[in-house]
Amino acid sequence: MADNAAKRASLKCRAMNKLDSATNPKIDLADYFQRFSTRVLWHFTGYKKPLDKAFEILNAILETRTLRIGEKSEMILMHSGQQRWGYPVACMCDIPFRDLRIHMLRYGQFGIAFHKRAAIILGQFNPVFYVHRNNAQFKEAEELFKSIDPEIMSDSPFNNRLRTCLLMIGSYVKRGDLTRIIELDSKVDSSQENNFYYEREWRTTSSWKFDDSSIAAIMMPQASLSAFRARWGDRFATASIISSEMIETL
Repeated sequence: MADNAAKRASLKCRAMNKLDSATNPKIDLADYFQRFSTRVLWHFTGYKKPLDKAFEILNAILETRTLRIGEKSEMILMHSGQQRWGYPVACMCDIPFRDLRIHMLRYGQFGIAFHKRAAIILGQFNPVFYVHRNNAQFKEAEELFKSIDPEIMSDSPFNNRLRTCLLMIGSYVKRGDLTRIIELDSKVDSSQENNFYYEREWRTTSSWKFDDSSIAAIMMPQASLSAFRARWGDRFATASIISSEMIETL
């Protein structure tokens, strides 16, 4: 019986693999059994934006086939209040479909799901490194920066490389309160500068020029589906077009 179950799981994985990105890589059983992670990364376009603007941004991403980095540099608010900077980034999240509702309260109902392997290999996305705001080693690092910063301000090839390295690190670190309970109110700490939010974020520091084959699904409110189909026809026939209302019913 155990052998039969293993064979069925293996066949299921092979079938799932055929629907993966264009590179069609092999997958292991963890991809199938570990349901706290997903095989896609979601990018939503509605943070602090009205529905029409979020729809416009989603269509612009699809039109240009480009997921662009933001205009502002990322920053880490240190314990002392000092701001340490990183590069501008593009963001996605690794959240199972059934749990997207809380995330969508903050980031809106329009989103694109990209095959995770394509996002990692082609888009250069990596998970964010979350640090508790009162972590002892992080506080120690801040003290070390006080002596490092004056030393690296002079212009030299070594210092330039070191500053670049620190900017790279700052782009992928997010400091917050890892002890707090998940907030259901999306308006609480909307800036996310001093608070941890369970969004399982992934980032890249370069804009991603993607192919349609990297898109796994596109989500929007039911009311926008007809306009979307009228504009794009069957261009996204190989992707799942999902109404955001499904989050409330599944």
